Amino acid sequence: MNHPAVYQSAVATKQQRLEALFADCQKQVISQIIGPFGLSLAMFEDRNGGNVTTLHNFSREDDGYIAEKDKASHTQSRKEYDREEYEISTFSDKSQKVRSRGMDDYTGQALAPESMDADHITSLKTISNNKKAHLALDTGKSLDPLKEMANANANLAATSKSINRSKGQHSLQDVQERRPDFGIDPERATALQQRSDEHINTTIDRALMKKQSSEILATGIDQSQKMGVRQALGIILTELVNGLFNEFKTLIKHGIQAGKTLFDEIRERFAKVIKSVIKKIPDAIAGFFEGGISGFMSNLLTFLLNSVLSTAKRFVTMIRDGLLGLWKALKMIFFPPKGMTKQQALQEGLKILGTVIITSIGFLLNETVNAFMATVPFVGAFADVLTPVLTGIVTGLLSALLAYQIDRWFDSAHQDEIFMDELMTDAKRRDAFANQLTALTEISLGNIENYNQSIVLYQNTGHNLADVGKSAAYTLTSLEQTVADTREQVQKSHQAIRFINESQTEIERFLKTL
Repeated sequence: MNHPAVYQSAVATKQQRLEALFADCQKQVISQIIGPFGLSLAMFEDRNGGNVTTLHNFSREDDGYIAEKDKASHTQSRKEYDREEYEISTFSDKSQKVRSRGMDDYTGQALAPESMDADHITSLKTISNNKKAHLALDTGKSLDPLKEMANANANLAATSKSINRSKGQHSLQDVQERRPDFGIDPERATALQQRSDEHINTTIDRALMKKQSSEILATGIDQSQKMGVRQALGIILTELVNGLFNEFKTLIKHGIQAGKTLFDEIRERFAKVIKSVIKKIPDAIAGFFEGGISGFMSNLLTFLLNSVLSTAKRFVTMIRDGLLGLWKALKMIFFPPKGMTKQQALQEGLKILGTVIITSIGFLLNETVNAFMATVPFVGAFADVLTPVLTGIVTGLLSALLAYQIDRWFDSAHQDEIFMDELMTDAKRRDAFANQLTALTEISLGNIENYNQSIVLYQNTGHNLADVGKSAAYTLTSLEQTVADTREQVQKSHQAIRFINESQTEIERFLKTL
């Protein structure tokens, strides 16, 4: 069965998609050049590891994934231990106060203050090797916060000079294992070590949380503002450039209208473009807020990722720009605009998601393309300028082609759906016809049965008529006999009457003779 309506609809839809493809190619290329590969590179200085230094990145030996403000602390954390750097001027006063109790804190024995030293429960060397402490306390600026923490009363204990010198830079547990003859009380040692650990960990954790939270907030606000401005400018500039391009193309194609000068034509077309740009202002405002939220969240997400792995700056860029696209795609799919079906929302959401993926690939290849362009004669000097443009063009074209293909997939599915609907309708028509035919057949069969019954009735009637005919013949014969008998009787009656009349006449004649 032919379906000309479906075929014509498919051809018309394909033509519309091709026309939309050319327009989308232009728009996508302009949008990519202005947006991710234009304004982003100009407005953002993405770095390896993101804007906030995580402990994971700080623990690396190289400082390539560390924020500029934390590099000095990173260098300090790698310096060879020097005890004098971590000593404080007030340590002697603290030592005297600790020793004045007259008891060895490790053994519980009473000792003269002059026979004891003030020992760092967690050694200064151990603390100096603590990378987290250097990051949290910002030792690149000053060692004072670290020295204050290390020499706090919670990390000091009075003990004999022999134990203190034997312990040195080692842990208290190590001394217990090496020198059981010192008589160190295990319960006391454990309690003191827990006190020291709690003090150090609490100090570091609070400082790190305060430092990173303030940095995340500050950098998040900065990223939010920049991303919001980029989105707003991107929408406005894309509309402006795209409008100017279309109007210029129309002017070249149709020329100047009669009665107008070139200046009048340009002025009118420019005014038309300005009107379209003004209409985009609400979208630009909405884009500003969406970009702001995306910028803040991408900064936070980058920090979280760098807490477990080190991301290169191109991945930081991908996260920032990809998160916005991902949000738009999910918003479109799960919260479609009013008047849009779920299928249409899914179609548009997949197109946005496809653009995000292709743009991300473009970011990954940007440095490679830049390195290649730098090697090309006469072009290398302009590599930094040409690379974003070239990458934007390729990315825009691929995004438009992918969007076209997605539209074709959905169109094909829609045409198949229409075809199936038509087949179902045709099947319903055929089923209705079959039902009607069946009903007519049943009626015909009923009529045939009635005909059979009529024939039987006719046959029975024929038999009855035959019987009646025989009876009628018998009756006729009987009637004929009766008629003959009646005639004979009538004749006899007539004769009798004539006899009676003759007899009466003779009687009357006899009576007259008397």
